[in-house]
Amino acid sequence: MNQHDDDPIAHLQDWARKTERKVRWGRRARLLRFLLPLTVAGVLVVAAVPTVRWALDDDDAPAAQTSAPDGVTATTTGSAAPASPFEGTAAATYPIGEAGITLPPARAVSGFSAAEVSESLTRVRTALILGRLDHDMIVDHRKGAFLRLLAPNARATIEKWFTNGSFSTVVTWIDPAVTLDPRNEPRVSGRVTYKSMVKDGTRILRVTTNFVWIYAFAGEFANRPLAVEHDQIDWDFPQKDAVRLEDRGMWIGGATGYDAWVDCVASKKGLLAPTPKDAAGRPSTEDQEALAKPDHSLDIDGNCA
Repeated sequence: MNQHDDDPIAHLQDWARKTERKVRWGRRARLLRFLLPLTVAGVLVVAAVPTVRWALDDDDAPAAQTSAPDGVTATTTGSAAPASPFEGTAAATYPIGEAGITLPPARAVSGFSAAEVSESLTRVRTALILGRLDHDMIVDHRKGAFLRLLAPNARATIEKWFTNGSFSTVVTWIDPAVTLDPRNEPRVSGRVTYKSMVKDGTRILRVTTNFVWIYAFAGEFANRPLAVEHDQIDWDFPQKDAVRLEDRGMWIGGATGYDAWVDCVASKKGLLAPTPKDAAGRPSTEDQEALAKPDHSLDIDGNCA
């Protein structure tokens, strides 16, 4: 009989180590007359195991054997440590850092020249790097360089998000209580699209990004030492001659996302950390492996208490 069969405390401990972590909250802000809903939730990622098969010619194939032969036998009980904490997850094949941010070709669209599209795409890519990968932002929590990328009238509004945790759908702040793994840079995967559209009577260029950002941490945690951010952000650029000077530039027209494999306490503060060993929470029916993929739905329920 398994030693846990009659031990309810042991069952609870096992469940806590495997439980999914989700947190959800929301905020609204008006930017360029656009409503910005912000939501964040988080869940776990589970490893997948590959299968390897060998093929032999019939003449060389050994006789079928389903049990150990007679004699003294030893069975392998150990296992090698994974070469990377990303192994067994979708992130194992993702590019490292900013190499995962690929821009589409810049072409003219209604109201915007190819040069204007190219300039906007480049600015968005810079914002993604500064917001999710730059040490000054994610570790030191310095937001100045990111804010300077925005239109002058957008900066004051976005800066307020950093006082209440609403920033985590657009930038990453690592919890000071944990440390990033210096041997394993974040893995990144996603897509960038753009289009010309009219919003509240103003012609804008909207660049939409959808990315997963997987961070590795030093230390031991409930499952793998990883945490995932998945976000979709609308970066809006109004036609220059349609708005005031202070409104020209990049705005955040909308953002939504979820965190995967997170510490609920940290997430409620807008900070990112992996699920601790003693975590507790409510179970979920989410496909855990799919949560590390950029094509997963952003509409998920939270399960943090």
